[in-house]
Amino acid sequence: MENVTTKKQQIIRLEGVGEEKQQAFAHALNQIHGRILKQKNDVIARIEPISISVIKAEQETYTERFLFFLLPRTRVSYRVLLDVEVEITLVEMANVLFVETKVADPQAVPLPHWTKRIKEAIK
Repeated sequence: MENVTTKKQQIIRLEGVGEEKQQAFAHALNQIHGRILKQKNDVIARIEPISISVIKAEQETYTERFLFFLLPRTRVSYRVLLDVEVEITLVEMANVLFVETKVADPQAVPLPHWTKRIKEAIK
């Protein structure tokens, strides 16, 4: 048998949001698998990030108040935009040749006496 796996490199742009820096990065990186599956119709064997580049990292700070003036507290939200270069190991389904074999219906009810009579009546 021949080797049907191939390796491809791809750059994916991802955006993540979170209340902490780690959450924003984790949210962005968790999107890699879903994005690749949407783009490819092949079987994905492995996805390995090679490099991560930060395009934009923002911190938003605002003051939140209960009933417009009571209990003020400062809230922070982080947003990152990343370019992730990944190496994808996949099986290209176009290169796999399937051999077709015909079999009897596995859910059919066997009727041994009737099948001979039906075949004779059809002839």
